[in-house]
Amino acid sequence: MPRKPPTSGRSRTPDRRDERARDERPGGSARKPGAKPGAKPGARSGAKPGAKPGAKPGAKPGAAPVTKPVAKTAALFDVEVACLPGLVEVLQAEVRARLGEGGALDAAPPQRRGPVGREDALALRVTEHGRAALHELRTAVAVERVRRFAVPRPKALLGDAVLRDLLGEIQAVVAAAAAARAPFTALRLEAAGRESPVMRRLAAALAAGVGLPEDPEDGDLRVRVRPDDGGWAVLVRTTRRPLSARGWRVCDRPGGLNASLAAAVPWLARPARGVQALNAFAGSGTLAIELALADPGARVDGVDLDADAVACAERNASAAGVEGRVRFAVGDATSLGAADGSVRLLLADPPWGDAVGAHADNRELYPAFLAEAARVVAPGGRLALVTHEVALVHELLEGSAGAAWRTVHERRVWHGGHHPLLLVVERLPASGGEGRRRSGGGREPRSGRVLT
Repeated sequence: MPRKPPTSGRSRTPDRRDERARDERPGGSARKPGAKPGAKPGARSGAKPGAKPGAKPGAKPGAAPVTKPVAKTAALFDVEVACLPGLVEVLQAEVRARLGEGGALDAAPPQRRGPVGREDALALRVTEHGRAALHELRTAVAVERVRRFAVPRPKALLGDAVLRDLLGEIQAVVAAAAAARAPFTALRLEAAGRESPVMRRLAAALAAGVGLPEDPEDGDLRVRVRPDDGGWAVLVRTTRRPLSARGWRVCDRPGGLNASLAAAVPWLARPARGVQALNAFAGSGTLAIELALADPGARVDGVDLDADAVACAERNASAAGVEGRVRFAVGDATSLGAADGSVRLLLADPPWGDAVGAHADNRELYPAFLAEAARVVAPGGRLALVTHEVALVHELLEGSAGAAWRTVHERRVWHGGHHPLLLVVERLPASGGEGRRRSGGGREPRSGRVLT
């Protein structure tokens, strides 16, 4: 009997670990349980000889493997878009119009933030493309990126991992502003108790982390910290100035209108595209310019009694690039010079009686203006009025002046310490000398609905 060759060690039966080791080595040849002897690695049981690995049973030799397409989902980012209290519904309509198509906006409806009736922001989830498009909103005051942290106290924001995450968010905002050639110059932290030791340490750490000095009063990189559902949220404004601080405003006048409020007027008045409008009490031109920017086909003639205001409005129109479609002249709002029934849209921001004008004078000015407006606005045309003389306007429209008008929309807005009325009325056809009064007064029930 032949002798067995000597062994150098104790023999053992190969186990599954050996098979796995061979599989993991290049050229490993362990076969899967149930595979036929001689089958190629990765071949399915029942596949034809020569079929590519991964091919379905019965597929022709050489056929490409069938794979299901993988749907790509764009990353979503939390943002808040601020507006003047009272305009959140208008802002929501503009967001839907600008971001609703193309998947830039999450399907979940935006959430309103702020006290009921005075909501001043929308919480959204948007793609990177949508986040950039938010800067084009005309009725927004500011856009902020939001990061939420499930930590019990603000002190935890100084923890190593959380601070790195937070700095990464802020550094992304700083880099985007630098790329847009609008770099930030200093950081400002806003929070309840911002003078506390914890908040002072946090402000210093954030400023150092992004390489900017800290300026508690005038820093243009605004970072806000607030409680949020048991944790803390940090909001970073994405622009040096509020969006409502328009670049075209190179000249200002006392009592100037906030541009985001002026931009809401076309959304509420709903003029036809390419409208030819008239702007009484034009001031620095805010209403006229915002209408022209909202509608590239619109043309506006503005009048104001003050020659200095007219010169100021002309400078702003030139800076906005609309000087060819917006003209200003010295003129009286109570004697507009337009033909009867020739105006489809009349814009007006008459004196509010504080920074400009006096309340006693307005009791004569407002009735005279409403009478002139009724003369020049065509039946079906509209008057859009922004004023803080709320009681006076309601009194006039409840009286004889209301016979000429139907209220389309009215709302109150919080604006620089004031609570003005934004009113849109439609000219009724004249009947029997001057409009037919409806029972119960000249105005229909007030509405806060945005027409879209």
